[in-house]
Amino acid sequence: MDFWDRFAGLYDIGQSINGKVQGEMARLAAELIPEGAVVLDTAAGTGILTMAAAKKAAEVVCTDMSSPMLEQARAKARRGGLTNIRFEERNIFHLEDEDGAYDAVMAGNVLHLLTDPQSAVKELARVTKRGGLLILPTYVNIHDSVSIKLYKKLGFKQEQDYTPTSYKVMLEECGVGRVKARLIKGMVPCCFAVIKKD
Repeated sequence: MDFWDRFAGLYDIGQSINGKVQGEMARLAAELIPEGAVVLDTAAGTGILTMAAAKKAAEVVCTDMSSPMLEQARAKARRGGLTNIRFEERNIFHLEDEDGAYDAVMAGNVLHLLTDPQSAVKELARVTKRGGLLILPTYVNIHDSVSIKLYKKLGFKQEQDYTPTSYKVMLEECGVGRVKARLIKGMVPCCFAVIKKD
């Protein structure tokens, strides 16, 4: 059982410490989702972006590799009365969808955990419609965070330590579309990046 499985039940409590950033990230994502869109949320964890998107989307497919995380997301959707969400275990590097299947694809706070984030971004872009959106917020400057240092003692592992600039450059090098990014300041800051697929 890995870190995410073990701490799924406590994840939202831990994230509440960084609540201002989480709330702003969800608000910005919800604003970007077109009415009636079909949306994929990958590495969704307990579904903060899924729940935000479901308010406007026709359907959201909420995916994660951790079934305990998906159980937390299911419970959250039930409490919120959201019935337009499907939950599936999936690998961000090998999605089971046809090219251009989604109006918007989200991957929140995961790319800094991956050894090969560009391959993940290219796979996300593959399943996004031309002109669709990739919504890719990721924590930055996390070496400075006290909470991340505590997570590491519990088994958390990160592969990348981005600054806002280096994160945007990495996304631009993927060559899938124009990147816009803004910094959400907080205890653990987040670079809220959006790519409009070419």
